[in-house]
Amino acid sequence: MSRIKITENSFKLTGLVMVMFLMMTLLSGCSQNDTVTRSDFLLDTFVSITLYGESDDSLLDKPFEKIKELNVTLAQSDAASDLTLINENAGIQPVPVSEGTYKIIEKGIFYSTISGGYFDATAGPLIDLWGIHEPEIKEAPSPDLIAEAQKKIDYTKIVLNPSEQTVYLTDPGMELNLGSVSKGYIADAVMAVIKDEGIKHAIVNLGGNVLVMGGKADGKAFGVGVEDPNNPGNGYIGVVSLKDGSVVTSGDYQRYFTDAAGKRYHHILDPFTGYPSESGLTQVTVVTDQSIDGDGLTTTLFLLGLDKGLALVEKMDGVEAIFVTKDNQIIATKGLKDIFSFDEANYGSTYTYKLLE
Repeated sequence: MSRIKITENSFKLTGLVMVMFLMMTLLSGCSQNDTVTRSDFLLDTFVSITLYGESDDSLLDKPFEKIKELNVTLAQSDAASDLTLINENAGIQPVPVSEGTYKIIEKGIFYSTISGGYFDATAGPLIDLWGIHEPEIKEAPSPDLIAEAQKKIDYTKIVLNPSEQTVYLTDPGMELNLGSVSKGYIADAVMAVIKDEGIKHAIVNLGGNVLVMGGKADGKAFGVGVEDPNNPGNGYIGVVSLKDGSVVTSGDYQRYFTDAAGKRYHHILDPFTGYPSESGLTQVTVVTDQSIDGDGLTTTLFLLGLDKGLALVEKMDGVEAIFVTKDNQIIATKGLKDIFSFDEANYGSTYTYKLLE
């Protein structure tokens, strides 16, 4: 995940430190002889996969091949990717796509619908205009350019043909951007490959999308840290204990830029205002069965804000969430009672913690 440093090299190094720190936390209590692990820089982040109760490093070959395969298929900018072809043919013709791309777009439409458009799978023109990646100093786009980009956003204009597995954007200039769900889809697909190899205990960490299976080899749950948004990269406000499932976190500190006057603009953009979201939240963590849902929901809940976000979570089965507000409140949904531990000793003076009942 991206962190607060400005240069590209230090940005990547800090991300690596975070992944390695998390992996050391998760590996504690397990025999190193009973694990195999591999890390690489893929999907614009550091990726780690660890298998427990295994000693054959070659078991990691297929999972990493799967990541590379899907990265090509789902890349936003690759000339041969499905998403590029869909966007290039907006207003022209439907485009046949892979099964994975089709499923991701269906999921993007789902979250666009249940959020009332706060999450919009066609927000590509706005995301491209702002161009928020690594921390840097630059100026915000003009209001006129923002308004022009907003005109091209409308998820209801995505036309799917299930019989032919095609996708069509009805208006020229429209653009799908599924970065908020694609990494989760990849994590789920990689874990499926691991299961097919007969492995029972594993962690897949795609730069903050953490997916676990089977608990540790000794039967204990994994501990997944929830980052401190006020000091990212340097501590966890608590730990989620989980044997099977996904933990995904999104925050306004992950990608941003600063203008010459010192105003900071983060990457979670509100399609209705055209600007970075001002929902009152600084971070959302979602615990779900599948990583694709955790991915989509962290962005959705951040954009909706605390009250609307909680209302949505209450309607969904198998979804729990931890909200952190700008005034340093932490609100955890009731289903996390037995699996989330807030670090009161170290963070009780900074945050007010509330577990809903």
